Amino acid sequence: MTFSVDSYLEYFLTLLGWLLNNGVFALFVGTGLWLLPLIGMIFKIWRDVAKQGDDEGEKGDLLIRWLTIELLPAMLIVVLTLAPLIPVSLNNLEYNERSSIQCGYKVPASPDKSGYAPFTTTFGDRQARIPIWWMLMHKVDKGLTYGMTAVLPCQRDLRQVRFEVQHQKITNPALLTEVQQFVQQCYIPARQKLQTSQIALSPAQIRETSWLGGKLLINNSELYPRFRAQQPISTFPYDANRDAALPNSGKGGFPSCDQWWDESGAGLKSRLLTDMRQNLSAQVSDFFNSIDNQDEALLRTLLRSENIDVSKGKMYQGYGGSVEFGFWNAITRLTSTVGTAVGSLAIFPGLDAMRQALPMVQSFMIMALIVLIPVITILSGFSIKAVVTLSFVYFALITTTFWWELARWLDSYMIEIMYSSPSHNSFNINFLENAQDDIISNFVMGSMFIFLPTLWFGAMSWAGINMGGAMSQALKQGSNHASSAGGKGGELIQSKLK
Repeated sequence: MTFSVDSYLEYFLTLLGWLLNNGVFALFVGTGLWLLPLIGMIFKIWRDVAKQGDDEGEKGDLLIRWLTIELLPAMLIVVLTLAPLIPVSLNNLEYNERSSIQCGYKVPASPDKSGYAPFTTTFGDRQARIPIWWMLMHKVDKGLTYGMTAVLPCQRDLRQVRFEVQHQKITNPALLTEVQQFVQQCYIPARQKLQTSQIALSPAQIRETSWLGGKLLINNSELYPRFRAQQPISTFPYDANRDAALPNSGKGGFPSCDQWWDESGAGLKSRLLTDMRQNLSAQVSDFFNSIDNQDEALLRTLLRSENIDVSKGKMYQGYGGSVEFGFWNAITRLTSTVGTAVGSLAIFPGLDAMRQALPMVQSFMIMALIVLIPVITILSGFSIKAVVTLSFVYFALITTTFWWELARWLDSYMIEIMYSSPSHNSFNINFLENAQDDIISNFVMGSMFIFLPTLWFGAMSWAGINMGGAMSQALKQGSNHASSAGGKGGELIQSKLK
């Protein structure tokens, strides 16, 4: 029989959990501790029968009847929920790939091609087994989770797209050094010349000059075309006409800044895109293939000062404000930093790291619950109420995936609504850069990843406790009915004898 899991971490921890579960139960059996609740149950029944008066009838029959009512459910609990019977291995634990393929998400490598290959059948030369009841619970819970998740339409995880793009780094050290040289030799001089010229710029033009590849900087003959590289660039051959009076060291030529950036293949822009795209997932690549200005969107986020790590955390002082870092500009930058910090506090629940961590926490919690099953069941005296409550908690843990998928879908849909322009069909790529314009939305959507599962756990815990209590009460009432019936039978016999 095949068991489905949602991640390779859960894949591994589920197997480990059942191995530990088997070990804990074997420890209770080996030491005889599992019999103590049964002995206590028998003693309690014997004491209750001894308290009955002579008018309650034959105490031997009453004792047998009460023992049957109390011990039979306990034995069923041992057999169904504690006895490890069904083998579990990575051969019959299956990673759920169907939804990932259907919605265009990256599908991980198969287990035998991953780091989990050594644990395909055993873990430390031990074979894990699962009790019948928990096998059925796992199948039912996963089936319901997948069924509820399938109701949600496929939707790109735009938050994940932004997270992945914003956390891209320039992995080539030589390319990183060249970007730094380009900033110092081209971008900063061009910005300084633009500011000293005191030309009035429109908001669109200001945005164009806020990053290295702005079209205004490239196309204006007084900006990038006026400046050039101050050291040989290996991707540009030496040109005697262009590089006259400059040394030909054989290490490359000295292109103008517009060539250095925009030249096809040899330019900095092409090489940055090549370096970045090889690290993007299929989902992100497909997303950018469907929008306009995809290269600009990728490069704007890659070349943010926050994405380039050097001494003091910055390679250059960003693109905002003035190039000259005077007193008032420092005050402006400080104010902006404080505002960013306050905004970060507001959107903390919605941080991408939290979304990445929640499924991991879920996997560890499932493993912990699996390990605790024999401990709780035995210490509760094989209580049906405890088993039902554990079943509801297990169900709540498994189905939490649906609530996270719902929150993720709503989050992505809200981003699409906020940034889609009604005047055209192309997607506004500014959502990749904006981190503070939707603070309230981030707070609300981020809190859903915590609030919805919390509400779900509360509801399931209440239902589990009440249902377990109801079943225990039903058994107790059944034993009371048997007791009263036995008493009436004894009274009838005594009346006949008299």
